[in-house]
Amino acid sequence: MKLSRPAFRYVESELYNYDETKKELEELQEDIRNSTPDMSGDMVKGGTVSSQPEAKSIQLLTNKVLVRMDRTIKAIDKALSILGEEHNLIFELKYRQNLNWRQVVIEVPTSQDTYFRKRRELVQMVAVQLGLINPE
Repeated sequence: MKLSRPAFRYVESELYNYDETKKELEELQEDIRNSTPDMSGDMVKGGTVSSQPEAKSIQLLTNKVLVRMDRTIKAIDKALSILGEEHNLIFELKYRQNLNWRQVVIEVPTSQDTYFRKRRELVQMVAVQLGLINPE
């Protein structure tokens, strides 16, 4: 499976932003749960929203930013659950602790070639989970 350079960079940016995205997702969900939605004129499939909890549920399910963030977090979590312990360690060190590849190779410990292969596998698995590429 081949991932284009721009797609690779996009997935890596999502990996680097994992913690921030997760935090923003939780804050946005909390904001929606704690808000008082304006239900005047809210329509859902030809009917009026009948309650605040219903309006909040609909907002949680249809907010495009929230849906994208949730999808991204779930894709990363799913990829990490599929891949091995070394992939998870590389994710932790490179993308969460922001160590450069030389530091990661020392910490894991592994060879440079193995590091770059496992990093590529991690990015590709996240891309598969996001639907950016099909597994071969």
